Amino acid sequence: MSSSLSSDTTSYIYEGSTYRYTRRTSMGSVHSFTHTLSNGIYTSALYTNGTLSNQKTYDKLNAAGYIDSSWSSNNGTVTQSAKYNYQTDGMLSNAANYFSGYINKAKYYYTNNATTYYISERIPISPGIPYALDSVVYEYIANLPYRAVFYGGGLPASFYGKPSKNLLQKTTYYDKLNNNAIRQTMEYQYQTDDIGLVTKRILNMYTQPGNTLVQTDTTAYTYYNK
Repeated sequence: MSSSLSSDTTSYIYEGSTYRYTRRTSMGSVHSFTHTLSNGIYTSALYTNGTLSNQKTYDKLNAAGYIDSSWSSNNGTVTQSAKYNYQTDGMLSNAANYFSGYINKAKYYYTNNATTYYISERIPISPGIPYALDSVVYEYIANLPYRAVFYGGGLPASFYGKPSKNLLQKTTYYDKLNNNAIRQTMEYQYQTDDIGLVTKRILNMYTQPGNTLVQTDTTAYTYYNK
């Protein structure tokens, strides 16, 4: 992945119930992750430049094979956790992420098996963290189906419920605490190969009002044994 700030290369290897990925950053660091399944829980170990981190991540599966809950620990102390719920059709219904100073909650809404929007709520626990409430609306590209699950880290996105059928084109954030004013938009462009797999994705992030470009990321994908 390359952006205005960095250039990273990430490779993924699937070995049965084990997922491995290695990220090499423009700063020269090498981060290697291994997710191993045992008794319905994926345990992630992280090595940075060959040194094992004290931090571990755990992802517990439900009966359908989706992530039910997850938590991270450092030297045995839980530092972050999350809980996920799903509809009967396998689509993600709601999620809650618990951090040290606040809770992020999300409730998802669908039309024709595609996420049309979700309500995002930040609930403060510590002083100085403001309450936030957004409605986040998705728009899709009708003629570009979602052919492969690509992701930036952790387990594949398919572990968090069934994905939408088409590739995302635009995400709009409406501030429900400010008369639904648009505060941010994210726009996506893609290049695909001859069988429809994404080979390049461009993400542009804008602050609103004013449509000011604040970040551009270009990610290239190479597939093996497809």
